[in-house]
Parts: sequence; structure tokens; C-alpha cells
Amino acid sequence: GVQLDREAAGKKTDCMKLSMLTKEQVKKVYYERMKADFPPNELKPLAMIDKAVEQGSYECLGLMDGEEIAGYVFLIKHGENYLVDYLATYPERRNQGLGGELIRLLGEYLVQAKSIIGEVENPEFAGSEEDRGIQTRRFAFYRRNGFRDTGVRAACFGVPYIIIEMGQGLVHTAEEIKALYERHYRAILPKSMFEKNVIVQDRI
Repeated sequence: GVQLDREAAGKKTDCMKLSMLTKEQVKKVYYERMKADFPPNELKPLAMIDKAVEQGSYECLGLMDGEEIAGYVFLIKHGENYLVDYLATYPERRNQGLGGELIRLLGEYLVQAKSIIGEVENPEFAGSEEDRGIQTRRFAFYRRNGFRDTGVRAACFGVPYIIIEMGQGLVHTAEEIKALYERHYRAILPKSMFEKNVIVQDRI
């Protein structure tokens, strides 16, 4: 039965939707999932996320399968410009195509967006072969699901990133991407923290 149940669950993606998470749901996702899904140096403090949500510069969305959360995407926002801060599906629901579904729904949810950019760890700087493999697969996943490499590279709190942009005809120059990326982080970080921890190169 378990395998069949899992296959049946995989076919239920048509009833999924993205919904804004409540503060309590965000807290639950943060402690139960994000602390396991992301290394400590990539995880912002929950208090910083809560404050950014209150200021209107951050959105926390859940991939809802009925009442259950099957994944999440957290976004930094500046007007109609968005940066995908965290995106993941729940471990028991992985390998069912939910990641692609999450990105597809995100594209529909942000249909009015002027830009949707994201960060993916740069495999060139991986600390081990295992990390390199994981990061290469993650980059390939985003490429496969409609993101493009902008050519912009960044180091944010010491983590080297490739900056990617969701397709949908929203193509910006490297200079524009660099300005958008910096603007997102300036919106949520104190000035001194931004200047110390966010470094962007506008070309490879």
C-alpha cells in the first residue's frame, strides 16, 4: 500500500495551490523544515523574516495540498520585483514533480511581477565533491523549470551564488539584475550589515 499511496499522492498536484502562510505557520515551517533544509549560514533569523513581513518587503507562501503544507517559497519583494529567498518541498513529497509544480504555481502567482530573480549556490566553490554534485543538480533543476543564468555572481554572507531569473519574457541586463539584487537586500538588512555581507559582480 505505501508505494501505491505515494503514487496516488503524486497525481494530486492539480489541486495544489500557493497560499500566504500565517505567522504561526511560518514559525512552524522555519523550525520544523527550514533548519533542516538549509545550512545555518544561509538561514536568516526568524525575527528578521517576521520583521520584513510586517514591513511589507517579504512574503511567505506555502504549497498547500488541501490543509497540508507540501512545500514553501519565501520571497523578498520590492514593489513588483521579487527575489526567491527560500524554496523547498517537504522531504516525504520529493521526487514527485512537486518542485516543478511549485515553480509553475509561483509563476502564476507572480504573473504581474516585473522581475523574479533567485540565488543558487555556485558549484565552482563547493567544499566537497558531494556538495558540488548537490549544487550542480539544484542549478540544473532551476534551469529545467524556466530559470536562466543571468551571468551575475554574488557572495551573500559568505555563500557564493549564481543569480538566476525566471523566464516569462522578463529578461534584464546583468547591470539591472545587479541593481535589483542589491535593492532587495538593502530593503531587509541594516546598512552596515548589507555593506559587510553582500558583494555582487555584474558579470561572470
